[in-house]
Amino acid sequence: MPEKLPDHYDPTAVEQHANDRWTDPEPYAEADGVPDFDPDATPEETSHAYEYAVRAREDGEPFYFLDGPPFTSGRMHVGNAWGKLLKDCLLRYHRMQGRAVRARPGYDTHGLPVEVNLEQRHGFDAKQDVEQYGVDRFTAECREYVAEQAGVMTEEFRDLGVWMDWDDPYLTMDPKYVDAVWDAFATLYEEGLLERGERVVNTCPRCETAVSDSRLKYEERTVDAAYVGFPLHEADRREASERASGETANRAGGTLATWTTTPWTVVGNQFVAVDREAEYAAVTVADGAADRSDDGEDHTPASPLYVASERVEAVMDALGFDSDDWTVDRTLPGAELVGATYDHPLADRLSDHPTPRGEVAGADYVDTAGDGTGLVHSAPGFGHEDFERGRDLDLPPYGPVDLDGRFTDAAGEFAGAHVHGEGREAVLDALTEAGALLGTERYRHEYPQCPRCDTDVVYRAAEQWLVRTTDLKSDLLDAAEETTWYPAEARDGRFRNTVESAPDWNVSRQRYWGSPLPVWVCTDCGRDVVVGSRAELAERAGLDEPLEDPHRPAVDELTLDCPDCGGAARRVADVLDVWFDSAVASWASLDESPGETPRPDAWPADLVVEGNDQTRGWFLMQLVLGVALGGRAPYEEVLMHGWALLDGEPMSKSRGHVVRPPDVVAEHGRDALRAHLLGHEQHGQDVSLTSDLQGVETVRDRLDVVWNVVRFATLFMAEDGYRPTLALAGDADLDGAAGSAGESRNGQVLDRWLLARLREVVEEATAAFERRAPNEALDATLEFLVEDVSRFYVQAVRDRVWATGGEAGGDTAGGDATADKLAAYDTLGTVLHACVRLLAPFVPHLSERLYGALDGAEPTVHATDWPDADTLGLPADPDLLADVDALRAVEGAVATARQRLGRKGRWPVA
Repeated sequence: MPEKLPDHYDPTAVEQHANDRWTDPEPYAEADGVPDFDPDATPEETSHAYEYAVRAREDGEPFYFLDGPPFTSGRMHVGNAWGKLLKDCLLRYHRMQGRAVRARPGYDTHGLPVEVNLEQRHGFDAKQDVEQYGVDRFTAECREYVAEQAGVMTEEFRDLGVWMDWDDPYLTMDPKYVDAVWDAFATLYEEGLLERGERVVNTCPRCETAVSDSRLKYEERTVDAAYVGFPLHEADRREASERASGETANRAGGTLATWTTTPWTVVGNQFVAVDREAEYAAVTVADGAADRSDDGEDHTPASPLYVASERVEAVMDALGFDSDDWTVDRTLPGAELVGATYDHPLADRLSDHPTPRGEVAGADYVDTAGDGTGLVHSAPGFGHEDFERGRDLDLPPYGPVDLDGRFTDAAGEFAGAHVHGEGREAVLDALTEAGALLGTERYRHEYPQCPRCDTDVVYRAAEQWLVRTTDLKSDLLDAAEETTWYPAEARDGRFRNTVESAPDWNVSRQRYWGSPLPVWVCTDCGRDVVVGSRAELAERAGLDEPLEDPHRPAVDELTLDCPDCGGAARRVADVLDVWFDSAVASWASLDESPGETPRPDAWPADLVVEGNDQTRGWFLMQLVLGVALGGRAPYEEVLMHGWALLDGEPMSKSRGHVVRPPDVVAEHGRDALRAHLLGHEQHGQDVSLTSDLQGVETVRDRLDVVWNVVRFATLFMAEDGYRPTLALAGDADLDGAAGSAGESRNGQVLDRWLLARLREVVEEATAAFERRAPNEALDATLEFLVEDVSRFYVQAVRDRVWATGGEAGGDTAGGDATADKLAAYDTLGTVLHACVRLLAPFVPHLSERLYGALDGAEPTVHATDWPDADTLGLPADPDLLADVDALRAVEGAVATARQRLGRKGRWPVA
């Protein structure tokens, strides 16, 4: 029989009641839905309700959901929770649709976030501190830390009602997972898609490691941008001009004017880039026009000064010249400058510099309309684009800066100076002494920083291991086209652009806590020895059994025999990029290895759900490995959501600008938080919270209305002994004797109208989920319950359910209760049973409580089927819907008029 509910919706009591129901073994042991269900087999990390719901669908259509693993670097904020709640909502829907959902959660347990937390705990400032402390102790503490954090995060996710296989999460630090990572690496190596080579990488001087492009953060700051002059070499300048113009040049020498926000990179200058098609000006500066320095010497640059034509006035003004101090002698195309040579202004201080005489070259990255001079000082050892163009020009990159951001001995007198500190000033002073510093100006711009310690990064060339992403570019684009994205424009715009511009992927990191790079190099012949599993490593190293823990420093201590010369091969000390770890998840979460089984039965994943920052991260890296190893994308569908904002700004744990889920739960409850987050548009849009949690409070008020609607129905149903069901009884005499015939017919019309509206809502909610827009399903359901059921139907049906009569007699429509009352009960029973199912993915605790109050047949609402309008026999009556809409519009207009005129309900309006 239905249960009489308390007068008020108390989220704490409701949620406790639901949790008690989920963890009580008795209802599930006695249920018929899963005859052999054994509550004793339920893992303590999940619940009887979850295991029962999973078992009830085990013969359904398989659905492989791949959980993107979050970093285990600290307690989560509401933004972290949002993504998991969205996943949970969608998975609950798919289970209710009868699918056998694979929902194994994951955690990204490696990487800098973990190391930095441990370093802060110990007060470490640099890698040297870790080495002194002991790498073995440090990595052991990393393992303990992430295990602790994963446990905390699991409890917080579970507390919010997220149902996944919490007894079996995949952890990227687990030995079997590392096996899958090594297998992927070895397979790529065998297929020629991995190479060891020099590239310019983002390096954090504090963490002393390469940093992923996709993880860089940016900070605005004002710096002294420097105008640096490179004196043209006279003879070669004339020769180059003749080649370009076909005539003898009438000028010689001069200065190439460049501009840079990082003057320390001038040490590595090897060519100056121009736009071949752009127009440049040869500007003559009057003798003595420049300010005189303290040494009394005239530092006017050698004329002419070469600048892009459209930048002449701005540059000359920045250099402090008046308009009558200079003249434009002539203009020329950039192509005429190509091939001219110049002397490096610091060559006499850099004895190891491979290019003391540089050359002008054309380059696509030159912008003559923006900031600067239209000539770009280019240092292949210190810039991504410079490096690529330098390779075209066969220039060996010169980047004498170490991992710690200090100049190496190859930088001569600058050795030991930090490029972001004293090194910058030393280079500026040297340029001044050489007469090459034309001027400086204050300039505001964004500069990249390490996302973990906020240190300014350094671009530097270094030997790295790279996945040859550029070789796969066409296949990657084709594979992306075969996937479905929500929103669709994210795939065709943002993601496609990301794939098209993706460089080769640097997967090596110079740190401690990560999947070790499975490469040993022979000290005699230089042969690479790549291993694909712990078992292979044990065999090659002569171990009795595979390592239980394949992390540093255990793997560092193993020496392998070179298969070519028999020499000793020692491991490359790097670890792998954490993106490489997580990119293997589509196989590793299935306990498969991509080299051995590139396309397991369950593969690819049916759905992945992550934030919009993952277009450059997990979505891309998965695609690379999916295409390289499996010949296609490792996912069918992608739902990309936005960021969680607090008072209009992104949440940040480091700044303390966060809202923690427990704080919201304590005030408004879990379901109100869930519904608020899930009620926003999910397709790439940000969700906003305010410090006063106003939006959550509004949602709670709507859930209170839902509670009261069910309380109203079950109160009278219980009094009459009527058991509501999802299916319409269909045998109530709607033309019964209660009231006048007109009243009875009116009752039938309203019942039919409400059921027709229910058909609309069920169809709309289903369609919304199928287009991965659950917020629209929630909006439709709540709007229906609040506006149509509570504020209209319940008001109209009160007299019918208040009618006196005898007991209704259990599931029957017998007894002395009026047929009109039973018809209302029948309608309300179907509507409320359907709606608690529609709400179940969003507010699982409240839905469970209300389902129990309605005396549902299953032990949990989450094991019931998603409502189907045709199966329920709900009427389709657009004419009736339109008529009632018109009636309600008239009623609304009358109510508005009464309010405006101050007339009471029984008074005439006019």
